[in-house]
Amino acid sequence: MERNFHQVIYSGLLISFVPIITILLLAWTALLIWSHLILPTYVDWIRRKFSHRRKMVKFRRFWFGRRNEAEIEKSAKSLFTRVSIGLLLSVFYILSLIYFESIGTNKAEVVLDNHNSSKNKTEHMIQVEIENKLKKLRFLACGARTCAGIEEETNLVYYFSATTSYSFLHHETEATELSRSIPPTAANQK
Repeated sequence: MERNFHQVIYSGLLISFVPIITILLLAWTALLIWSHLILPTYVDWIRRKFSHRRKMVKFRRFWFGRRNEAEIEKSAKSLFTRVSIGLLLSVFYILSLIYFESIGTNKAEVVLDNHNSSKNKTEHMIQVEIENKLKKLRFLACGARTCAGIEEETNLVYYFSATTSYSFLHHETEATELSRSIPPTAANQK
């Protein structure tokens, strides 16, 4: 079982998929409300009376001034707007990295708490050959080329190549144990 670079990137994509879809749905909802509810109401209000239009002109002049801008001012303001959007996107990207890091930290703490309290389930344990010895380890994770497991008794973390074969341990069910205790029939012996 080998996890290559593409599998690691894909698992990161799956982790980030839910927050990205949530943000896109919220943005879609906000745009829908703006374009179909707020903006038509605003346009109807402006068109209703001349005094409303005059109020909006006064409002615009108060915030943006009366003078016409020169081309160099327009280009400088446009540059400022583009840089501001770029900075906001960069901050959002860094915050998303912090969020995903905290998710990974919480998962790791749960795994280590279970390990320290000896609540390791058999299906989380693996057998791997390290230095010609068969080790029973609590599976931690695999990266692009290296996997990690922690030994239950000594709490030593072992790193091994992802290309080495390892196997998960599983419980045997009662049905399997019962089928072993039943003698084979004459039809099975042929």
